[in-house]
Amino acid sequence: MGTGMTERLKNCDRAILELLTGILVFLLFCQAAGVLAGLFFPLREGLFAIGLWSGGLMACILALHMWRSLQKAFLCDEKTAARIVAGGYLFRYFLTAVYLVALFYLKAGYVLAGFLGVMALKAGAYLQPVAHRCYNRLFEESDPQEAFHPARGKDKKRR
Repeated sequence: MGTGMTERLKNCDRAILELLTGILVFLLFCQAAGVLAGLFFPLREGLFAIGLWSGGLMACILALHMWRSLQKAFLCDEKTAARIVAGGYLFRYFLTAVYLVALFYLKAGYVLAGFLGVMALKAGAYLQPVAHRCYNRLFEESDPQEAFHPARGKDKKRR
């Protein structure tokens, strides 16, 4: 990867970059699993891929909306922030339901594959720490080390 691309990635918000990277990795894993499953079970790979990747696109849209809602909520008082977060939560559930119903009625792809694609948002959140370490290596950065851990009550450096 060239330095221009690395610099552009460095300028992105790290949290959303790491989340979207986790989503992409999960989708690639699911696509490979779908291709392998197609070898043993009757599966129309095209419909599976359309459902999975359209669900993945929906997961990215939901992640960006969540990020935007949180950015707006951070600038408000507590009561307004709670309302913004709850409203965004309901909107994302509504958007997911509309997407799955549309996928079902349009018969554009497998609904379960679409749901799996949407669930890439959850998998991306679980993969975020791994993506964080990878980006730290790519950007040649490190996280600040915590010298004192309150739960242990001891200094880490003395170990």
